Formats: sequence, C-alpha cells, structure tokens
Amino acid sequence: MSKKFGGIELGENFGGYEIVNASANSLPQDAASAVSAANSNPLLGATYNPIWYVGKQLVNGTNHLFIAEDIRSTKNKDKSIVGLVINVPPGEGAIKGEGAKIERIIESEELSPEVQAAFTAAEKSIIGASYKPVMYIGKQIVRGENHYIVCETKGIYPGAQPQATVFIVNIFEGKPSVVGIVPIKPDKKDAPTLFGYAFTW
Repeated sequence: MSKKFGGIELGENFGGYEIVNASANSLPQDAASAVSAANSNPLLGATYNPIWYVGKQLVNGTNHLFIAEDIRSTKNKDKSIVGLVINVPPGEGAIKGEGAKIERIIESEELSPEVQAAFTAAEKSIIGASYKPVMYIGKQIVRGENHYIVCETKGIYPGAQPQATVFIVNIFEGKPSVVGIVPIKPDKKDAPTLFGYAFTW
C-alpha cells in the first residue's frame, strides 16, 4: 500500500517511516544523539553531518533516516551526499543514542527505467552542474507526473563542493522536463514547499 505525504506518493525508501521534517539545526534530541553516538566510532573512516532529518522507523529499536554529508578522513576531507540510516537499540539509553550504529549508507539510487530515462534527458538540458540520484522521494500526479529525487549536485569547476538538492522532473505524454532544482539547506528552520505543491519534508 503506497503512503501519501503532502500529495506525493512516497517511494519505497519512505515505507514505514514517520516523517519528522527537521533541519540539521533543529534535530530532536534522540536523532541528534544518534548521530553523535554513531560518529564516535573511531573505525568509521568518515564523519556524517546531517543536512535534513527525514524521519524515523520503529524496527528493533529506532531507525533514523537522514540526508547527510559524508566527510571522509582523507587529507582533502572529500565530501559526498548520502542517505544515512542509523539504528538505536531499544532501552533506557535510546534517547542518548546508546548503542547507535550506522545501519545503511545510501550512496546512489537505482531509478525505474522510465524515471531514469526522464532524469537523464532532463539533466542533459542543464549546463554547469552534475546530478547524481541519491534517494527517490516519490511522485505526484499533476499535468503528467512529477518525480522528486534527492541528488548530490556538483558544479563543474575545480574545487566544487557537493550539495544536496531535490531534482523535480515532469513526465507528460512521454516527454521529460525539469520542474525545478531546490537546495536542501541545513540551516532552514521550516521545511521547503516546492513550487506551490503541498510537499514538505
């Protein structure tokens, strides 16, 4: 059964997740503690800075789902944008993130053939940046279908740093077009509303 959220039919990644909708500077205590505890593992080889807190899922404790910066422990501190799932076991220490561990890192999303073809065609119409799908949010039936995809976006110039964006592609009568590309900003207190549609994180 598909889950509806603000007019969007959510993709499979959101199945079972309670949408929390919080920016990085307004995380609930349990989510902030989970990130801090998971980052304290010296064997990670990376640090994960949340950009947006998508939601949580109760499964053998709590899974917290974030869009995050993956900052590698390298000389250049290489960065990428990922989906991040952190599990915190049940118990009295859950609010403090005790036992938190990284359950999954989503580096790229395999889109359906139709959406991938539309995304590829739409991306070719944009110059100056590259877009890598990280997480498929879902679709909205409008004039055709709008598909919402979280991407790692990088400018095509030396030293460009990746940022998280929502790439919105419309498919109408088999023809793709870009509806918009919206940055996900960690310091934004309120969830973004995209182009008048009732879609919020």
